[in-house]
Amino acid sequence: MPDRRSVTKLILGHNDLGDSGCEELFGFLSSNTGCSYQISQIHLNTGNRGLLDISRYLQDNTNAFVGDPDVAMVFVLAINSSRLETLSLTTNPGLTDTFVAHFFPLLSAPTFHEIHLSVAVLTHESAPHIVECITSSRCQLHTLKVTGINSASELLQKLELFATTLNDPQDKSDVYSGDDEGEAKGSIRRWPDSDAERKRILTRNSTLKHLVEKEALALLRYSRALLLRPKRRDSGFPHRSVFSPFSESCVCAASATLLTVTSVGQPVAPSLSSSTKYSPWAKLPTKLQLHILSFLAPMLSRAQRIRIFTYASSPSTLPALPEPASAQCGPGTPAASGPLGTGLDGGLTFWRRATNTYGGSMGGYANGKRMGAGNRDSVMYRRREADRAQWLKSVRCSAFELEKEEEEETR
Repeated sequence: MPDRRSVTKLILGHNDLGDSGCEELFGFLSSNTGCSYQISQIHLNTGNRGLLDISRYLQDNTNAFVGDPDVAMVFVLAINSSRLETLSLTTNPGLTDTFVAHFFPLLSAPTFHEIHLSVAVLTHESAPHIVECITSSRCQLHTLKVTGINSASELLQKLELFATTLNDPQDKSDVYSGDDEGEAKGSIRRWPDSDAERKRILTRNSTLKHLVEKEALALLRYSRALLLRPKRRDSGFPHRSVFSPFSESCVCAASATLLTVTSVGQPVAPSLSSSTKYSPWAKLPTKLQLHILSFLAPMLSRAQRIRIFTYASSPSTLPALPEPASAQCGPGTPAASGPLGTGLDGGLTFWRRATNTYGGSMGGYANGKRMGAGNRDSVMYRRREADRAQWLKSVRCSAFELEKEEEEETR
């Protein structure tokens, strides 16, 4: 490795490294020299001692790659402090219910989205621990693979029973009536029925995910304009270049204000009156403002809406604004009364047309293809979608959140 300029993948699954080899490998990767390599993927074989060294390497590690009860606890705590996204534990005959019982209850990693447990020695005893994890608010998993398990049919049926709230995980009377497998199997439905139900659940979850993301982005647009308090022009407000759901090069960032104003209704005529500092909206109590805005995103939970309101009302989350084109706007162009380029009194300002990374305008063409943000093949479109996905994750609006407390109150 020291002889290579760039190493991003270590495919060592065909080598019998064992514990000693893993200790040497991760001892090097944890050194100052090893930390300079941007490792994105590692394939290898290891045992308990090697897994401990992997845990030390993952501890507070920002790389994006991916038993014994004590080892499982150390391993999951290391994952919680890393930025691991995908973990594959397939083809591990030593992976039993004991590992699951100590791993999933402690799992709380915001960037952890996919885990593979295929071809493991798991039984229905693992179901309550997995269900408790995937139904909790701390879970951000999108994919769980448990294929190739001897008792997968029974395990998945019990997962489906719990995950769809048909059964209470705390109440095992009608599912776990003893060690008699025949009695347990008699209390659950046949596999074809459960598989059909599972597909319907996946379709439902996919639909809810799409609606939540769509409403979250829409709520941000209006919350930004209505909750962010305008600053005086002479207050020296610093426009910090920080992350926003739209790239700075995206035309949406330059014209989001104009879209917001015109999408509500008829364009508001600019007001130049210095006596009008705030609109009637700003005089409403904050609690009433948030209640009104909540009707724009009924699919979001209260916690999700609060996170969006907090983000939208913070000036520190504003992207850097492009250079104003005062010379192109002509005389009589009103100045912005707020950091978004529009004040609550309807004032507007205009900006130069944004340019892409190639120096051309947003609406230009390259190699016969339109380069604008509306073209799905363009670099700008993919960058905008990636930025949006990252923002949705940061405010935890990439999945539907069921408010169980509110559901119980309405019963």
